[in-house]
Amino acid sequence: MLSVRPKVTHLNFNLFGRCVHPELFEICETREFVRDAYRLNVDITRDGHLIRFYCGDHMLTEISASAIQLLPVQGSLISHGIHHPNTHLSRQGKIIYQSTVELEAASPQWFVAIEQQLDSRMEHEGLVHRFASNGRTAIGALSYIHVQSFKNHVLVRAIHTFPDTFAVMKSESRFSVGSDD
Repeated sequence: MLSVRPKVTHLNFNLFGRCVHPELFEICETREFVRDAYRLNVDITRDGHLIRFYCGDHMLTEISASAIQLLPVQGSLISHGIHHPNTHLSRQGKIIYQSTVELEAASPQWFVAIEQQLDSRMEHEGLVHRFASNGRTAIGALSYIHVQSFKNHVLVRAIHTFPDTFAVMKSESRFSVGSDD
């Protein structure tokens, strides 16, 4: 498998109302968060990220992945490219899901500053993975995921960089535990 990520133009943002197994992805970093009301699994993948949120018998899976990544069709709630800012609101049983996704173009100087800032957080907070350079740029891509876990909700902020085009993908997702309606 490749050790560098796909082009940003090939990236899709997906939400499933079911489990999408991590065996489908090349996982680089992983972390689990467990609370009384929910369980959250966060993975940085070669393409972006895989987030699985479980609450009782309900679950949602958020995926940032290449458009050529084989994903199931069944249970797909959201699937789109990331070329334009998008906001989503969805409910699956007890789980209330809100997300925003955007792609930003950066100058080379601003891009390097972003990567340096994320690198400095590596040892202190969040989940971070530095990818190998693809040989066309001096630096490799970087993925950073910050999780704020609370009693009945979790906020997940993800940043994925793409050095070839000086692009930065940002997403913010909130998974909340509501009542059974």
